[in-house]
Amino acid sequence: MRHLRRPRSYVLGVSIFWPLAFLPTPVAAQDPVSSPAAIERYQPVFEGCRGADRQSVAIRAYRQGDVDYRLTVDPHTLRTRLEKASALECDADPGNVEALLSGTPYRRALDVERESEHLVQDAGIVRSLTPVTGYFLTVDLCPSSKKGFNQKMFETLEHASEVHGTAALPVALAVSGRWMKTHPEAFAWLREEAVAGRLQVTWVNHTLSHPYDSHLDLAHNFMRETGIDPLAEILGLEKLLLGQGITPSVFFRFPGLVSSPELMHIVEGLHLVTVGSDAWLAKGQQPKLGSAILIHGNLNEPAGVKLMLEWVARQKKDSIYFLPLESIAGTGRDR
Repeated sequence: MRHLRRPRSYVLGVSIFWPLAFLPTPVAAQDPVSSPAAIERYQPVFEGCRGADRQSVAIRAYRQGDVDYRLTVDPHTLRTRLEKASALECDADPGNVEALLSGTPYRRALDVERESEHLVQDAGIVRSLTPVTGYFLTVDLCPSSKKGFNQKMFETLEHASEVHGTAALPVALAVSGRWMKTHPEAFAWLREEAVAGRLQVTWVNHTLSHPYDSHLDLAHNFMRETGIDPLAEILGLEKLLLGQGITPSVFFRFPGLVSSPELMHIVEGLHLVTVGSDAWLAKGQQPKLGSAILIHGNLNEPAGVKLMLEWVARQKKDSIYFLPLESIAGTGRDR
């Protein structure tokens, strides 16, 4: 498998394996007859940008419908936005971009990612980098042959007074393109819950196909499998989300939480923040304040869902706070 250490500007051409037609009409599309324009010239960038009211870091550039866009990250909040390039003044000088990042939560998160790149599993951030009074709920949506998904779990947590009162439930959905392909109704339901304000979703990149072979060991499995194209897997999922009117977050989760130094260099070069977990419930890991809790919402791991709901039921009213994943690097957004 070939890896490039610091990819800066790769145009993603024919790397989307499936057409977007298998998914429901994007929320952003108002005309029921016409389809959104194709996303073209999609490529990583690394630019410091100034808009009317803020400074940000652009990590992707693309064209859609004869309009050039940037996917930008606020280095203080880690929130992403889609912005017209014409509304920004961007500088691609690496030294100036690093000066903009200096001392920010985004820089802190990227530094932790680099420090843990030697790990085979759980590289990246596994818990809050600063003290917090809550937890981060992450739900993986890996490929699954099972019909449906854990809708009841989401509905239970949405209404659990122990968790968040009447506010929307913050949840990071680590979604794979293959799951989106085979579960379009479930994907549409989750998106509608977000639009309706019942879920506060952070869309985490979990790769396009989520490679996995049950006959291979960890050293040669998941994204480490021979022949996998990491750039196509990562950028392809971003394009898939954009085609559905969803803004990708700055977060990435490796399938199986399995990585390598070479793969981590690629993710770092794409300026994404890798998220692992120190509380994979089905593996017996217990949540602690600041934990990135991991469960699967695709019916593949019912034990984790059962443990999650039992844990929530044992808590007193208003005793658990689930936090948006963007605050895991100490952004101060802990409510």
